Parts: sequence; C-alpha cells; structure tokens
Amino acid sequence: MRIRRFKEKDSIKASNIIKKGFQLSSSNYSEESIKEQIEENSPKKLIEKSKKINYFVATEKDKILGIGGYDRKKVYTLFVDPKYHRKGIGKKIIERVLSEAKMVGIKTLDTWSTFHAEKFYSSIGFKRIKKFTLKCKYSSIKFVLMRKKL
Repeated sequence: MRIRRFKEKDSIKASNIIKKGFQLSSSNYSEESIKEQIEENSPKKLIEKSKKINYFVATEKDKILGIGGYDRKKVYTLFVDPKYHRKGIGKKIIERVLSEAKMVGIKTLDTWSTFHAEKFYSSIGFKRIKKFTLKCKYSSIKFVLMRKKL
C-alpha cells in the first residue's frame, strides 16, 4: 500500500469511498444530512477543495482504498472503503497527514469526527472537545470536535 498526494483523476473513486462511509453511518444521521454530505464531497467539489486542503489517497495496484487531508487547522475527509476497514489504512493516512502537518509547523489539528469514527481518532491521540451540530442547507449533522497536539 502506498500513500500519495491526491490527483484530480482520483476524484470519482475518492468521492465514492466517502459516499459509502456516510451510508455506513446511516443509523446515526438523517437521510437528508447524509445526502448533503455526499453532495458536499462530489468529485467536482473534492477537486475544488483540493486547492485548499492537502489531500492524500491510499492506493494499492492503482485502486484507491482511502482518502484524508488537512489544512492549517483541521483534518478533513478521512474515509476508507468499508471493504478495507480494520486493515490499518486509515491509520497510515492519518500518520501521513500528521507528519506533513508537523513538518510545516502546525502545532495542533482538530477534526470533526462522526460518531462512528470517534474511537479511531481517540486511539491515535485525538481528545474529545465537544459534540456539536453543523447546520447544512436543508438539514443538520452531529459531529464530535476532537483535537491533537502535534
């Protein structure tokens, strides 16, 4: 497995992984909020966001297994194809994210964890700050704000 920088050509496969991830969380979120999050991470929007967010993808034999990224304040969009959960892929992506962030002088990173991923983030040193509700266009979605010192 290799972790490399996101390329525009990765957008469709990465977007599909994010979609599967939100569908996996369907018991914790409304249908409307899941739909909005999937739209917010469409291939086109991922390409737009990649101009401001340093995204990475985990690949194996040209297959994209996961995506994650960061900016100066926050970890974004950490998702692994559900078929490959519990194989260390998310951990490898987040290690790359944290390493790169630290190299450029970032001291602290936040993340907005889904309830499904909170245990994962805790296992790599993120601390729960608070639960909060993000208002979307037509719905809202609950997250857990977590923070890690680098």
